[in-house]
Amino acid sequence: MKFLETPSLEYINSLLDSIEFGDQLISGKLEAYSCKMTADDKRLFRSLEQQHADGSLSRSASADHGTSPSSPFGDLGDHQTRKKLVHLIATLNASFPDYDFSTAKAESFTWKTGAEYMHMIKNSIMTTLAEADTSLGSSVNLCEQLWQQIESEISPSECDIFSYIPDMDCDPLSDGKIWSFNYFFYNHRMKKVLFFTCSCTRVSTSFGVPTDSHRRNSDGVPDEEEDLFDFEHEN
Repeated sequence: MKFLETPSLEYINSLLDSIEFGDQLISGKLEAYSCKMTADDKRLFRSLEQQHADGSLSRSASADHGTSPSSPFGDLGDHQTRKKLVHLIATLNASFPDYDFSTAKAESFTWKTGAEYMHMIKNSIMTTLAEADTSLGSSVNLCEQLWQQIESEISPSECDIFSYIPDMDCDPLSDGKIWSFNYFFYNHRMKKVLFFTCSCTRVSTSFGVPTDSHRRNSDGVPDEEEDLFDFEHEN
């Protein structure tokens, strides 16, 4: 995935960078990515294709669901479904370069589409960030500006909306989190993904500081290949 420099997102990201109220700290970012594959993405796709060819991808999905190989967003036997999975994993890798999500399973993602779900996501974001919005003052209107940017950049009513929800026990970034969520707005027509990640910690806990077990070592290889992140949870 190619990160898209988006000047229109700079201001909203400056607001989301660090919002402190009481003993809580909210940090987030809104990033745009082109679905054009990089060299790393192509290697990841070839690896996924090999798993499909030797049957390990199908066996994993079947074991998890007790059915034919599938995922929450499509049949893994379909080439385009596997490509979509690579786009989501590659977005995570690009947004969090200190970590490797290459072993993330399709079953760790949820997928919804349609206007009803889009409005549910909007209401969830607005409700969650309401306190932060209040702390910034009425002149800022964080929630309103945030959704305006999302609508302007990606046309969410046209999008498939994904979230990434692995096992909390495998999430090195969950320590000290009060809540966190991450959404992928995937627009096929625009060949673009808008990624929104946000979390809340106690003031004493810095955003994005994980345990060391999942960090890449000096060679850029993860110390332990485990699934990362619980993108929608409350501790």
